[in-house]
Amino acid sequence: MVTRLTFIVALFLAPTLSALEFYVASNGDDANSGTRAKPFATLERARDEIRTRKQAGGLPKGGVTVRLRGGDYPCTNALELAATDSGTADSPVVWEAVKGETVRLLGGRTLTGFARVTDPAILSRLDEHARGHVVELNLRAPGIEDFGEMKSRGFGRSALAHCELFFDHRPMALARWPNEGEFAKIAGYPAASDRKDEHGGKLGELPGGFLYAGDRPRRWQDTSDLWVHGYWAYDWANSYEKVASLDLEQRLVKTAPPHGHYGYRKDQRFNFLNVLEELDQSGEWFLDRKTGVLYFWPPEETTASSPHEILLSLLAQPLLKLTDVSHVTFRNLTFEATRNNAVEIRGGTSNRITDCVIRNIGNSGVTISDGGGHGVVGCEIVDTGDGGVVLHGGDRKTLTPGGHFVENCHFARQGRWSKCYVPAVLMDGVGLRV
Repeated sequence: MVTRLTFIVALFLAPTLSALEFYVASNGDDANSGTRAKPFATLERARDEIRTRKQAGGLPKGGVTVRLRGGDYPCTNALELAATDSGTADSPVVWEAVKGETVRLLGGRTLTGFARVTDPAILSRLDEHARGHVVELNLRAPGIEDFGEMKSRGFGRSALAHCELFFDHRPMALARWPNEGEFAKIAGYPAASDRKDEHGGKLGELPGGFLYAGDRPRRWQDTSDLWVHGYWAYDWANSYEKVASLDLEQRLVKTAPPHGHYGYRKDQRFNFLNVLEELDQSGEWFLDRKTGVLYFWPPEETTASSPHEILLSLLAQPLLKLTDVSHVTFRNLTFEATRNNAVEIRGGTSNRITDCVIRNIGNSGVTISDGGGHGVVGCEIVDTGDGGVVLHGGDRKTLTPGGHFVENCHFARQGRWSKCYVPAVLMDGVGLRV
């Protein structure tokens, strides 16, 4: 009887005992063995250990679980998984936070040490009511040199985002005029640029530039890195363009190629961006790329008794990149503050992004291309520069379904930069579902 009972208990315990698990902690050491008591320090070390075990004898029945202890994991490169890092249906690979602990894969750096602006030359450029509120930090002091470039982007034109500033997990506004949510109107365009549009109306040709009203730009001392954002001809096609020249006498703005979309139409809306003199309200910021000094009017004052996180996005790669990977799940993690997409999945089958928070992303939250049966489940996807989730899969010629899906996710505030045609979920292909 005892022997039979022991055998039955062993059958129940066998899958648990045979599965592998490794631990990673922000205070771990990659020289450790990866146990709960001696965790690894990096996700890459855990990935490489799984590769070694697979090469030695394959994945165990029940698969492998990598458990991340709570904390921030700064990322200077994407965590890249390839086909060799795949699991199987019977032996999946799972990466997850330890229950009850918060784990962030972080593509940015927390900024501290801001001080009030005291330089008279800078104070004179600020609005009088802003002078007592704006603080500054030289980013080069802590070794931050790569700020990313502002690039033309918008309708039909994606680009890697520049660095952005976040305060308590919310994106701050680049100093602009008129302020966020408000617009100036195109006053017209040079007569030589006039042409008819396809609908019989009139547009100004893009290389000829556009006219603005008023003399607001006269107070701007440095316009070498001035940008404009506008819906140049139609309200469904926006773009951001670098200002090539600003003629204060003619009130004429000319942009650098590729200029914009379609042409300029009188009374269409636009605003100027990246102007120190327009840092005139709470939540705005400006980075002087020549000096490396960041200027910011924080929504609330940061003190020892009232701390707030100020975060600058820096990573120019996805936080997570899966290529030809199958049967891998990432669960209960936070992906935050990359200038790129948060997660990219290309090829492979049956991967899952589950119960994750994806926020403050420069481009899209999750992009899935080709392969089959990948899913985004139970995630919070907020504050993305472009869209939320992009699903591409299946074959339109044969009607073979792609099988990708999004279930039970919450989306908010997509299209912070590329405001047109960047929905919460974009589907392209066959047999995809939301």
